[in-house]
Amino acid sequence: MSEFFDSLLTWLQPSGSDFPGLVPVAIFLCILFLLEGLYLFLKNSNSKSDRRVKARLKFVDGLESGQSTQSLIKSELLAQDSWKKEWLGKINRLFNLDELLLQADVPWKSSKVIMVSALLGAGAGAYGFVQFGILGALGGFFSVGYLLPNIVLRMKKKFRLKKFEKQLPEALGLMARSLKAGHSFPSAMQLVADEMSNPIGLEFFKTFKEYNYGMDFSDVMMNLYKRNHLKDLKFFITAILIQRETGGNLVEILDKIAHLIRERFKLLNQVKALSAEGRLSGIILCVMPIGIGLALFKLNPQYISLLWTHPTGKLMIGIALFFQILGMVTIKKIVTIKA
Repeated sequence: MSEFFDSLLTWLQPSGSDFPGLVPVAIFLCILFLLEGLYLFLKNSNSKSDRRVKARLKFVDGLESGQSTQSLIKSELLAQDSWKKEWLGKINRLFNLDELLLQADVPWKSSKVIMVSALLGAGAGAYGFVQFGILGALGGFFSVGYLLPNIVLRMKKKFRLKKFEKQLPEALGLMARSLKAGHSFPSAMQLVADEMSNPIGLEFFKTFKEYNYGMDFSDVMMNLYKRNHLKDLKFFITAILIQRETGGNLVEILDKIAHLIRERFKLLNQVKALSAEGRLSGIILCVMPIGIGLALFKLNPQYISLLWTHPTGKLMIGIALFFQILGMVTIKKIVTIKA
């Protein structure tokens, strides 16, 4: 037995060294377990359920604070900085920032977003001016101060609305089953808020709380549509408002709308599958010139450098970029099917 342990220690220990080979493995495992424990701790402390509860409590606090005496002194405070209010209001109306922040579910105020974007754009513009002059300053301010925040907000809005749209048929089915069981329509909305995850759970929670705080039902439903600008949700809200005016079988209406949304998703997925070859061809055709150019630059830089050193080469690059962009837009139009 002792010979076995001696041979095992000899295998673990590198030849000609007193430092066992097992020690690096042990250090690696300790660091790995430490990182995993840190990840699990952060995940549990900021879990989805905690974020869900915090978002709902924050919305309820906002409703309660909106009915307090704070609104009586709001106009006086804003009157002290009326020029700031007017300036920020013009920027907000120009870019429709309030609606974008609402649909992206960003808790920041529009004034805060404008100020942060302006500061980031000023920093990027100063760096661009030092490096490239006035054109660099304009490009840095425009790209970092306007394009980057706009792209981030629109991507967040698109991701959130897409997730909401996928959850909508299930929510309508749940409401229909709740109505069949004898619950009222507000109770069915509360059931969706309790049972389903965000974003649709939070949105129906907001709608239910607004209705409970005494808002008109049509205003509540229109607020839901403003926060989630979707065609399917518009069908649902229009059908509900018409049903409240004229009457009808609400359960059947919800079932039909849910079925219609599912069939539309099915059709879009079929179209996406059929157009996969065209979309892949478009990606390859768009990436291939860039890849070939980089490969030629790596293999023979002097040969391809004529494209940006010679006047004819510059003209060729301009024409190639124009037709490249034109081809990308054309392929995008062909393979994109509007819902």
